[in-house]
Amino acid sequence: TFQQWKSWRGKKINWQEQVSFVDRRLQSKHNGDMESLLSELAPDLLTSASLAGSLTHGIIHLGWGVDAGSTCMITEGLAYLNFCALGVEPSYIKMDSFPDESTPIESMARIAKTWKDEHLQQTWVQRAKSAYDNPEKFHPELVVAGFQWELAKVLEHAHPVATEIPSWMTRMEISELYEHLYRMVTWLYLASRDSTENGNFLVLHLLTSLWGLEHVLRAVDKEPSLKHSLTRTALAQWFANMIAIVATSSGGFPSVTVLESIQKEIAESKTDPCDLDWSSVVERGIAEVEEHNIKLVYVTRELWKRYGQWHGYYKAANAFVLTPNIGPDTPEYDA
Repeated sequence: TFQQWKSWRGKKINWQEQVSFVDRRLQSKHNGDMESLLSELAPDLLTSASLAGSLTHGIIHLGWGVDAGSTCMITEGLAYLNFCALGVEPSYIKMDSFPDESTPIESMARIAKTWKDEHLQQTWVQRAKSAYDNPEKFHPELVVAGFQWELAKVLEHAHPVATEIPSWMTRMEISELYEHLYRMVTWLYLASRDSTENGNFLVLHLLTSLWGLEHVLRAVDKEPSLKHSLTRTALAQWFANMIAIVATSSGGFPSVTVLESIQKEIAESKTDPCDLDWSSVVERGIAEVEEHNIKLVYVTRELWKRYGQWHGYYKAANAFVLTPNIGPDTPEYDA
């Protein structure tokens, strides 16, 4: 039943039953109409504590299914987002903060400064990580996943740098908001590269999850421009989760100096010729065993075409990630 499905949210149990429920719901209540199914089930998931689940792969699977027009991926994605739901408690979110900040990258600079000045690695992240000694009493289903269990603690004790959402979130036109968010997270990705120019595995997920979230929201939100629309509420959730994910990572936040440097190196005005040949990077992505890299190439190429051939997207497409050691290859969950 629907209530049973909701009661399983975030517990990583009854996977096959969750998929079967969504499949049955599509046919029995929505007569095979996928948009109708999405409109019923997605809004509650997108505005609750869910988007960081399985390190954003719930919303990635769902949103990329919408992008591909795949019924199977969409039904799986709805089930998976419910199955692995994890995120910032919605009541923690405070909208319309920092009215003097005009763009997401400006807010990131303020957060980076606060990270350093208030020693948030110690006073927020490490304190949150040490708050739970008994794995049986706090998200026991995530213990096997390692980093995700640590992230859950940081999300549970979300700091105001994550939960106080700047007023540009409700002030900007939606098209402008997406453009600024994509540019901000791409600068963050480039600023987080290692000494050999490889991209940051965690930050890559912020980019691909935003792409997934956008596609779901475009399918279900008919009035995204309203000040308190589903789109703005869900994007605020994504932003809060993004801050927590970067904070929990081993590197923490790039410094203000690094953020300023990448904005000078790859300025907003720096564009490529419209006939730039992407074939070599596309071929590299297809040949990669690490499947995150072809996703990186796909989404950055689409954004490059959408947003006037901004060079940052091409630069990011060439910064492939290495596969990290994120836990056992075959974790076992109650199916």
